[in-house]
This record gives sequence, C-alpha cells and structure tokens, in this order.
Amino acid sequence: MATLEHLTSHPAQQRYRSALLLIHGAWHGAWCWEAAREDLAARGFEVHAISVRGHGGSPAPPGHRRSTILDYAREVRGAIAAVGGQPIVVGHSAGGYVVQLLITGVVGPRPPLAGAVLLCSSPTNIGAYFLDRGLHGAPMVNLPALLRREPTALRQALFRPDIPDAQLERHRARMVAEPPLVALSSMLLRPRPAACRVPVLVIAAERDAIFDLDVQRETARAYNAQLVVAPGAAHDLMLDPAWPVAAEAIERFAQETSGALLAT
Repeated sequence: MATLEHLTSHPAQQRYRSALLLIHGAWHGAWCWEAAREDLAARGFEVHAISVRGHGGSPAPPGHRRSTILDYAREVRGAIAAVGGQPIVVGHSAGGYVVQLLITGVVGPRPPLAGAVLLCSSPTNIGAYFLDRGLHGAPMVNLPALLRREPTALRQALFRPDIPDAQLERHRARMVAEPPLVALSSMLLRPRPAACRVPVLVIAAERDAIFDLDVQRETARAYNAQLVVAPGAAHDLMLDPAWPVAAEAIERFAQETSGALLAT
C-alpha cells in the first residue's frame, strides 16, 4: 500500500505525555489542520495529522472508487500504531465517525488510546439523523451542490458567512470527492458507545449547519462525555476563528486523561 501523508509538528518544549493524532473529515485532508497543528504544538503537544487514501497528499490506490469506511479505519489504526504510545485521537466530522468505530470495537480490537475527541463529529446513526431532519423540515444543506463542492454550498455548510472569497477558494481547491461506498458503508456500520473504554470529549460548533447542537448533545450523552460548544463557530471548526475554544478544551482533556504535564 502506498505511504499515506503523515505530517508532524514538534513542540519547542513538550508539556503533554500523549501525542495528538488529528483525523480529517470528508473531502478534506491533513491540510485542514495546518494552523491548528501549529497552535497545538505551541501549546506543548507533539502533533500528527494524516490524510487518508485519495485525500491531501495521500495517493489514491487502484480501485479507489471501491474504498469504504473500513479502509479509512484501517489507515487510522495504522497511524495510531505509527505514533506509538497512547495518543489522543481527534476526529473531525466523518473522521469522528471513524474514530467512533475504532474506540467501540466495531472494526476490530480497540486501539491503545489515552482518549478521543469528537470534533463536530458525525452522530452515532448518520442515516437516522438526516432522515429525521428531512421528516421534520429542519434546515438542511444543499447536499447535491455540496457534493459538487460549489462555493455557495461550501460557505453555507462549512464556514461562516463572512469567510473571504479567496480563503474559501483556497480551501475548496484542496477538497476531493469521496468514493460512493464510503457513505453507504457508514450507514451500515454503527458505533456502539456502550463498548467504549476510553475517555471521550465532544466539541461542537454553535452554528454547525451539518451536525447541529441537539445531535452533539446526544453524542455526548451516549459516551458519557463532556460537551464543549464553540460560540458562533461553523462546522469546519479547525478553520474557524473560534478554534482557540476547541484547543483549550483539548488541553484540559489531555491534562485530565493522560497524566498531563511532563516535568519542566
């Protein structure tokens, strides 16, 4: 298998025992963590970010259109092993769904982790969530336009309305389409929160147009986890002005779960 893109940021002075492994969501890649990765390293973390197959700087393997969420889970498992020790894994959006499948043992033995952070994550039952929103007439993103990565749809779904056009285009140009079986396999495989054995933190964006606050509250309850809400933030929280709220929550979580501060 081709080598995946794996970016690492080292702190000037390491303060935390557990490294962070950042997992992107649909259409994104390790590039989306660029500013967040440097911020977390400045806070004293060793930080890793990967791109799953066909995203970012990771090549698409032969037959990539047949890739499923299981392939992504295997690649994240491999990245956890490559980081070593017991890292804290941070999964955004669909990346949070992959993390949930791993920490609940749905896709094999649970990997050794100090904790898991679900950042604007897909809920435990994606199909039921979108079906319920449709039946109740809840505001929904323009999914076909979003799949085509049209600028207006991306602005509405992922970012704040006032994101500069140039910045939006910079992000849009690096997004890629997902293989069709990824969504289907995500519907068929569901996390089992009761089987989770690691501490979990749920971080939500107050104005998330994809996974709203109600479902983030449900996710936090399912994992008996603390919920932190970033005020005014949009779905792509790692690219949002409210990112420091998430970073501070991750710091507190690390202090509580991994033995926290190293001697300085």
